[in-house]
Amino acid sequence: MDPKLEHKTVLQGHYEDVVEIKGHYFLVSKKNRVVVLPYTISSDGLLDKVGVVKDYNHIFEEYDYTLVNGYVTTDDGTNLVAANRVLYETTRLNVAQADDWMYLGNLYNTLTSDSGVDLYCVNVSDKKISEPEEPEKGRASFKMVDSSNIITSDDTLLLSAYLRLFNFFYVKSLS
Repeated sequence: MDPKLEHKTVLQGHYEDVVEIKGHYFLVSKKNRVVVLPYTISSDGLLDKVGVVKDYNHIFEEYDYTLVNGYVTTDDGTNLVAANRVLYETTRLNVAQADDWMYLGNLYNTLTSDSGVDLYCVNVSDKKISEPEEPEKGRASFKMVDSSNIITSDDTLLLSAYLRLFNFFYVKSLS
């Protein structure tokens, strides 16, 4: 944030602050975040399934798909290490082979935030992931879904992440 820009901290949280600048409110992150998009590839080389978190939206009182996500901690050596830790915390799957990972950039979900999230994709085609049955109401659960179902999500970060991953496979198929 530009120190010359006059701003007022309205609310302080553990992970972010809300500041007011010229009558507009912005989120200022205190910690970097990573998002992870696990995926599988079909036998014919196409994007098959995508790993998402099925989470309960308390405002709309319904479930929606979102990305596996978490904060980078001081114990993480790199953001990739943080991405693998976040994946492990969600799926109990440790993907230590760097070749299985792909960095697809930094995404901003809104211009009212000063920081984006680092997007990592990971190929889990040959990995065994256990998925819970339906979670109890209000609880999130990890799920591998058919890639064609991702478009039904209202989560803009998930849609953006999927589009970047899809584009990678599309460009690869042209060569």
